[in-house]
Formats: sequence, structure tokens, C-alpha cells
Amino acid sequence: VKEGDAVAEGDELVDIETTKITNVCEAHMGGVIRRIVADPGRTLPVGALIAVMADASVPDGDVDAFVSEFEAAFDPEEAAAEEAGLEIRSVDIGDGRALRVGVAGPEDSSVSVVLLHGFGADLENLSLVQADLAASVRVYAVELPGHGQSTKQVGAGRLSDLSADVLAAIRTLGLEDLVLIGHSLGGAVAIAVASELGAQVKGLGLVCPAAMPGGDVSREYLDGFVEAKRARDLRKPVEMLFNDKAMVTRDLLDQLVKTKRLDGAQDALTLVKNNLLGDDPDYAQMASKLESVAAPIVLVAAKQDRIVGAPDLSKLPEGVKANLFEEAGHMPHVERTADVVRALRELI
Repeated sequence: VKEGDAVAEGDELVDIETTKITNVCEAHMGGVIRRIVADPGRTLPVGALIAVMADASVPDGDVDAFVSEFEAAFDPEEAAAEEAGLEIRSVDIGDGRALRVGVAGPEDSSVSVVLLHGFGADLENLSLVQADLAASVRVYAVELPGHGQSTKQVGAGRLSDLSADVLAAIRTLGLEDLVLIGHSLGGAVAIAVASELGAQVKGLGLVCPAAMPGGDVSREYLDGFVEAKRARDLRKPVEMLFNDKAMVTRDLLDQLVKTKRLDGAQDALTLVKNNLLGDDPDYAQMASKLESVAAPIVLVAAKQDRIVGAPDLSKLPEGVKANLFEEAGHMPHVERTADVVRALRELI
């Protein structure tokens, strides 16, 4: 349809494509297409304004005012969370600090799944995994210290600082029987947390975890990500995350820049980065920490991972069930979602 077209209830207005399906959006009432707000081909968050339909008698000024008021009030994260059935909480971890946590799934679940994202990301990073698992179990996506809208006070930014804060959030939430699932930096944090909690952990899932034997964290990526000031500066390091570079959209880059510009984010990420690149000896102890975990462990890794590399499977503790994917980069939970979820479901 075009601006000025009269449409009836049930008329087809636009095709909407998601990662899983393409649907036709039909008019839910009759009227005139007064404004088309969304450009064809643009990626928009759930709940965004696509177009305005109204009676021909409504003044143009009223239509323009509606568009302005909608866009001023629209919160993409809140709208996406509501659509996904995600409850956003601010969880106290002491000293006036808090971690942002997204919660979904049945409250009577016998096990709680805790998701921990990677460096520079936020709780949305594992949203596809969370959406699938939340159909049967309670899932808590925890935003790590220094990331997203969580506290930017990260202490020295060491692994022990990050894991202590995640442990504090788990205790504040009152979680008991746990399955921990971590991606990249979140994988290292998950191992550290699991080694502290012992029998309370019923399963450990690691998706391209940092600091695995045989792996090597990319300085090029970490430096490039932290130092980038604009979306175009971020494109090269972010493209390193994926096997398919086409998955790096302008909207993704814009959102990352927005998050990096939050007060305190740059300093916090720099501290965490420096520790990942060698200032923190705890990362060298990952193999021994992993051996201390008695729960079943599932590892997902990718041969084309340019961020942490593929681990040396021969140096992992006996009993780790490894899944090594072809044609996937550091984000297999995005590029190979169904396969990753299938592997992680064995822990539940």
C-alpha cells in the first residue's frame, strides 16, 4: 500500500519477516493509510510503529502529533520483553549495586536455568536460547557487571569479581537447583560460579567459552570493540563474531554503540578486557576449575570461531560432551540456534 490508499478490513498491508517466518500483516479495520513510518527492508524492534491508518477527516497535524508522541514514548527493550513474556528485574547484589535480570518460564520449574552472556553483550544476547528453554523451565538471563544496564562498578574487573556478583544475584533470587549456561566470557564466569556452588549445580553448558585449553582470546577483537566510538568503527570487530558477516546489521551496531556510551561502561569494559588478555591469572585455571564440577557438562564450540578459537578437546576433563560445529563463528546460538538448543537441552 501507499500513503493515501483506502483499505478495508482484511486487506494485506505489508510482509513482515522475522528470523523464523514471514507473515502478511492485514488491516484490522478500514481506513486510509495516512503515514508510512517504516522503510521497506529496515530491521525494526518488536512493537515499533510501521504505519498510521486513520479516517480521511483526521487533520494531518493530529497524525504527525501521534507519530511524534509514539516515538518519544517507545521503549524497544520494554516492548520486546513484553512480547517475549520476559520479566525484567533489578537484582540487588550489595553496596548499592544491582544486576539486570530477564526472567521467563514456568514458576513451578524444578530447576532454574541461569544464562550468562559474553563480553560487550547484554541479556538479549541469548534471547533465542532463553525463548526455547523457557517453554519448559524457569530461565534467568543475567546481565553481567559492567554490561548493559547492570552496575558499572566491577571492582578490579577480575573473573573473581564478576563471579562473586553473579553468585550474589543467584542468592538474592533464592535459586537452588541450577543449570548454568554461559557464552564466551559468560562461560568462564559460569565455570567459576559452578566450582563455588558444588552440588547445587545440576548441569553446566558452555557455548564458545573463553579461556579453554588450546583456545586463545583475540586481542584484535577486544581492543577493536572497546576502542570503537562509532557504528562504523564497530563493524570490523563485530563481523569477527560471525561466520556469516551479513548478520551484522546497522541496527545491531547502533545498539552496541548506545550501550557502550552509558556512563561508566567504557571504563568497566576496559578493566574486564585487560584481565581477559592476561592480567588475571584466574583465567589460566579454567581447566582445573572445570575438573572440580561434578555435574554433567555440555560444550558447544565452532571451528570458525575467531574470538576464542576452538578448544583442544583432548585437554578437557573426561566426561565433557563436546559439540564442535562447522560453518559457525563465535555466535553459534545465533547462527545455529536449533542445534545449540538441542545440545543444551540434554542438561535439563
